[in-house]
Amino acid sequence: MEEAARSAAGRRTRRFNASMGELLTRAYLLATGRSSPDISRAVAEGELIRLASGVYTTPGDRPAHAVYRLKVLATAMTCRNAVSFESAAALHDIPFLRPSRTDVHFTVDRVHGGGRRPGVHVHPRPLTDAEITHVDGALVTTRARTAIDVAMTGDLIRAVAAIDSVRLIRRFPSANDPAPVGVEELSATLDRLGRRRGSATARRALELSVDCAESAGESWSRMLMMAWGMPMPRLQTSYRFGGREHFVDFEWGSLVGEFDGSGKYGDRDAERAASLEAEKERQALFSTHGMEVVRWGWSNLTNDALLRRKLSSAFARHGIEWAA
Repeated sequence: MEEAARSAAGRRTRRFNASMGELLTRAYLLATGRSSPDISRAVAEGELIRLASGVYTTPGDRPAHAVYRLKVLATAMTCRNAVSFESAAALHDIPFLRPSRTDVHFTVDRVHGGGRRPGVHVHPRPLTDAEITHVDGALVTTRARTAIDVAMTGDLIRAVAAIDSVRLIRRFPSANDPAPVGVEELSATLDRLGRRRGSATARRALELSVDCAESAGESWSRMLMMAWGMPMPRLQTSYRFGGREHFVDFEWGSLVGEFDGSGKYGDRDAERAASLEAEKERQALFSTHGMEVVRWGWSNLTNDALLRRKLSSAFARHGIEWAA
């Protein structure tokens, strides 16, 4: 009997592993031989993760943003309203700085009638059919509407990062990349929402946004420089050294700045090692042409005094005037 139990447990493990990363509905689990007590036991023992009512997934080594994305898709299966705000940003891969990832957000086209229940936040506000699309089977606000909604939820840095993201004109676009959203569409979307909390921040962010910021870290850095009154850099400047074209994130004459975000160097050790070696060669190349490259990452943004000191010292070395 004990051997039979171990065998049954092995079959259960293999079955769940085969579904790694997928959304598993209760109906599917019941149809494939699981009983209600068996599902409850699997959740209690960590073989299944309950994402929403009647929707599960298997455990895995996923980052927090990937888990939240699954939670959004699972919850959308039980709600007919459009996913919006932070949740829509997760589905569209639009930056949402300092996320909470506690609720799944929906918008309903009403003046009143929103509300909250555990894990779900419904927002009543104007929403046209043209502002709704589909992502992975879920009803979701469009990229333009999502960027404006995100821009109205927090500070100027979060707002600019979201709008920069949807405006981005990629240097080497692929067939799967979303089309850039124009300023006119974003402005019209904001106008339709009227005057409400966050609209002034969103409008200011739209004025400050650019179409060449390739990461939220670049947007965040640019807004800090502006807030500190630093000389504003030229963005994505092109240089041709050794028969190759090189672009830099920020440029002040003989000083260039580069934001190095997580993931830039690949997922495998070999990829990271090769990319880091290429960056060393690139930095040496700039140095031979009399230019200094200053680099920073997320830790310099979350503790921005580090970035302020780093740039201040570099400005002094290059004779760049700044009334700190």
